[in-house]
Amino acid sequence: MRRALTQRGRAAPAGRQPGFTLFELIVVICLVSVMAGILLNRLHTYQEAAEKAAMQQTAAAIKSALQMRVAAYMINGRDGEIEKLRDENPVDWLQEKPRNYSGQFYADAYARVKPGSWYFDQSRHELTYVPELESHFKPGPDGRKWIRYRVFIEYEETRETDGSTRKVLSAANFAPVQPYGWF
Repeated sequence: MRRALTQRGRAAPAGRQPGFTLFELIVVICLVSVMAGILLNRLHTYQEAAEKAAMQQTAAAIKSALQMRVAAYMINGRDGEIEKLRDENPVDWLQEKPRNYSGQFYADAYARVKPGSWYFDQSRHELTYVPELESHFKPGPDGRKWIRYRVFIEYEETRETDGSTRKVLSAANFAPVQPYGWF
C-alpha cells in the first residue's frame, strides 16, 4: 500500500487526505464570523462618528457665517439690525445649503423629516438636526433625539461719560438650545 506524500516529503497517515478537517474548517468559519461581526460593529460606530462630525462642521460654518454677518452690520453702522438675525434662517447665510437640508416648516417637523437631515422651524426660530445613526446619542431633557440650534444675541449695558446707559453687543452665538450627548 502506497502512502500519499505531503508537501514536506513525509508520508501522510494512511486513509487521510492532506488539508483541513471538518473541525478545523468550522473553527476557521467561527473565527471569521466573529471578526466580521466586530468589524461591522466598529464600522457602524465610525459611521455614526462621521455623521456627528458632519453635523458639527455644518453648525461651525453657520456660526462663522453669523459672526461675519454681525461684523458686516457693525462695520456698516447697522447695529440695530443685528437683533433681526435671531429670526432669520441661518442656512440662508451659507453659500451652499447642506445636501441634507429639508427646508423650512411653520411647526415642529421632527416626525416628518428624514433622519440625518436639518430643518428650520419658523415658529421657534430654531435650526434642528435629526440624527440618523443615534445609538450613542443621549437626548436632552425633552427626550427627543434631535439637536436644536438657535441664534443667541446678548447685550450689556455700559455707562457713558454723561451718566446715560447704552446697550452694547456682547455676544452673538449659534448654539444648541439644550444640552445633549453624542459619544
